[in-house]
Amino acid sequence: MEKSKSKLAAFMEDKFVPVAARIGSQRHLLALRDGVVMIMPLLILGSFAMIVIDFPIPSWIALMEDTGWSWGGKIDIIMDATFGIMSVVAAFGVASSLAKSYKKKDGKPIDGIPAGILAIAAFFVIVQGDGMDSTVLFVAMAVAMFTGEIYRFFIQKNWTIKLPDTVPEAISRQFTALMPGLAILGFTWLAVAVPMSYTDYGTLSHWLNEGLFSWLRNVGTSYPFVLLGTFLEHLLWTFGLHGSAVVIFPFFEPLFLAVTTPGTESIITWCFYENNIWIGGSGATLPVVIYMLVFAKSTLLKDVGKIAIGPGIFNINEPVTFGLPVVLNPILMIPFILTPMVLVTIQYFGTVIGLFPIMDIMVPWTTPVFISGFLSSSGGIGSKLMGVAAQAIGFVVAFFIYLPFIRAWDNVNVKREKGEATYQ
Repeated sequence: MEKSKSKLAAFMEDKFVPVAARIGSQRHLLALRDGVVMIMPLLILGSFAMIVIDFPIPSWIALMEDTGWSWGGKIDIIMDATFGIMSVVAAFGVASSLAKSYKKKDGKPIDGIPAGILAIAAFFVIVQGDGMDSTVLFVAMAVAMFTGEIYRFFIQKNWTIKLPDTVPEAISRQFTALMPGLAILGFTWLAVAVPMSYTDYGTLSHWLNEGLFSWLRNVGTSYPFVLLGTFLEHLLWTFGLHGSAVVIFPFFEPLFLAVTTPGTESIITWCFYENNIWIGGSGATLPVVIYMLVFAKSTLLKDVGKIAIGPGIFNINEPVTFGLPVVLNPILMIPFILTPMVLVTIQYFGTVIGLFPIMDIMVPWTTPVFISGFLSSSGGIGSKLMGVAAQAIGFVVAFFIYLPFIRAWDNVNVKREKGEATYQ
């Protein structure tokens, strides 16, 4: 048994982890992650606006109506300024991040800002007024990838307009973008926008959203696919890699965000994953912290519990992951991987049968558990309370999955502290 474990550990460390590390550092995936991160403040601010207008207290709703200000229409202004421009901001973020990941011939990083600006322009050429919200997020990212690559190609080939050295750098830099900009906008207009205008779809974004991207969203937010992603994310964490950054942020978060809109019919949204699966952080480790604070016997677990409770309440669990540790710990690796997969299953099918509400309102990822469950549903007070109940059930389930494993690890450390343990 020990021999098979050693072979498995050796395979994971020698073969799997290096490949995953290379994937996680791949420039295009990092650019996607950076673009998504850039729109997060807009999503959270827009969600706060929705909470204000739909807060489930009758007296508050009555106050909003009695003012005669038509608050619904006023809040729409904020919605347009946040949700409405998220794809535009993502286009800028992805293209600028991708371009600056390359270097010019002199070894200096490429300035990514012009590429981001050109990506916005190309995006507008492609969508032709189709809307800028989450429905065209994938189009924005695809355009940004294309723009970033074309822009860096022109810069690296020195196919740019060069002004004399006496011209201020701020001005010269803008002329640098003219040649790649002509190629990018010329191609998107002549090869994409004009031909698509003669089709029944009208725009490329409309065609993609009804075809390829619609299929991607359906697959990416399906239970089997999310379960696989959850497994891979947490498997990587147990080997010391940031599984969320390698798997969830570049591949799943854009899919989840595209369906995270009030009134969505999609069960798996970004709120679903962030609030129901990451209870205390990746691995749903907040119940472990509670065990360490209340029941632990070993000094190590007691000390880690005291350190981890503050961050854990706000869904930061590095003290648990690396201090307990979970990483490369065969006792705790199992529940760390298993617990989130069980929570995905419970929360998904609980929502399917109507027991739990759909989570469709963004809240900051640091919002403590139970509060996030209350705020993440756009339904009435009953729906919000069931959101809390869903998290409470997940919390209890996670606690009992971890219990035999964390208790065993506690006992190992008790013996180790007494000088009786042989476990290394």
